[in-house]
Amino acid sequence: MNETVRETGQFERLVTMELTNAEIDSAKASAARRLSKDIRIPGFRPGKAPRPVVEAAVGAARLRSEAIEELIPTRLGTVLDQADLSPAVTPTLEKVDDIDGGVAVEVRITLWPTLDDPPPFRDREIEVEPPILTAEDLDAAVTRMREQFARLETVDRSAGDGDFVSVDLTVEKEGEPVPEASASELLYEIGSGLLVEGIDDHLRGRSSGEVITFRAPLPSGFGDRAGQEVSFTVKVNEVKAKILPDLDDDWVTEVTEFETVGELRDALESRLTDVRRRAAASQFREKALDLLVDDAQLEVPDLLIRAEMEDTFHRFVHRLETQEISLEDYLGVTGQTQEAFMDDLRKQADRNLRTRIVLEAVANQEEMEVAPEELAATIEMLARSSEQPDQVRKTLSERSRALLVVGDILRNKALEVVVAAARAVDKDGNPVDLDLRDPGIGADIASDEVEAQVVDAEEFEAEVVDAEIIDEES
Repeated sequence: MNETVRETGQFERLVTMELTNAEIDSAKASAARRLSKDIRIPGFRPGKAPRPVVEAAVGAARLRSEAIEELIPTRLGTVLDQADLSPAVTPTLEKVDDIDGGVAVEVRITLWPTLDDPPPFRDREIEVEPPILTAEDLDAAVTRMREQFARLETVDRSAGDGDFVSVDLTVEKEGEPVPEASASELLYEIGSGLLVEGIDDHLRGRSSGEVITFRAPLPSGFGDRAGQEVSFTVKVNEVKAKILPDLDDDWVTEVTEFETVGELRDALESRLTDVRRRAAASQFREKALDLLVDDAQLEVPDLLIRAEMEDTFHRFVHRLETQEISLEDYLGVTGQTQEAFMDDLRKQADRNLRTRIVLEAVANQEEMEVAPEELAATIEMLARSSEQPDQVRKTLSERSRALLVVGDILRNKALEVVVAAARAVDKDGNPVDLDLRDPGIGADIASDEVEAQVVDAEEFEAEVVDAEIIDEES
């Protein structure tokens, strides 16, 4: 048997094998039995027709082709075992050529990329924004809270940023109305940029009774019509100013759990400082990982990227389906083309794979291991956070699934080592004190991407109060 394994790339191999006519003839019987299960042959039960009858029904060329396809996996498995190779994705059949006495077959193998050594990652200095909360920041946070309880008062003046206007909106395309985009007595905040591209510029300085006409694209949310150039006519009915509540102890007692303005400011300062510190820590973690991945300069095989893309795509579409959202609707709402979406998906897949490979190299270099009790604790944590804990425990106890969890734990451990080995500094090189608490392991089973979670600095404000602006006339 003539078999060769040739290196065609750092993580690719081309396997060439020869299959003799004798081997192919022997495989025809098995191929005929399989084919006879899928086709109706009068006078024979499925799978029971003899080879000559099946060959007459499907043709000699197809039966031979089917026999070759049956032989390839078995022979390839033997070659790969002898060469100690493990494909990372399904091998690709490149070509089958007729030769004297049989056929020559070429199969491309993609291996899982590995690094003998990760790039140096110790003693890196990584610049981050210091998590400093200024007096102005705190004042702005208090003002945002007051704005949530603002009342609207009609005023006899032109409108500016922060004011609300009641408008009638009429939309036409080439003289034809677009009723789904039109509205009456719509309340809109100038400066929010949330309605139509450029509308804020047209509304600033306008007074009640004025009518403005301008052209702009339809915003996302209008399906296939999104982005189309249309004519907007806006009539300003009223201008309403926000009147903020007085910042005093009575207001604080009424709308929060605190009794004085001082207590509220102290609580906001403490929580927002902590939030900024955690956000800076997330930025630090992400930068430490990005530097490591970029330094590796690793080229991931295209077949592996495509497999990762396909897996990510199917999982994403499944999540959309659970929310009864089609991919087309999602693209329309987000304003993406399918080409741009797939290009972004490819970049994400490439980044995910390179991240995984580099972190695995760190784990190997540091000789990391996962103890059985550590694996069991992680599975239990994941089960308890699931709506079907018993099913999760059962699924993750299977060997193949458990190995995926082990891989996630090792990569998270590797990331913690990389982060701990770096130093956070400001733009002047001064040390920055960060909250580098471990965000948790195993949050996403078999995820190939380590994600840093950045917390919104306004998150705490939403916990303190939950209110809406009140229109005094409503």
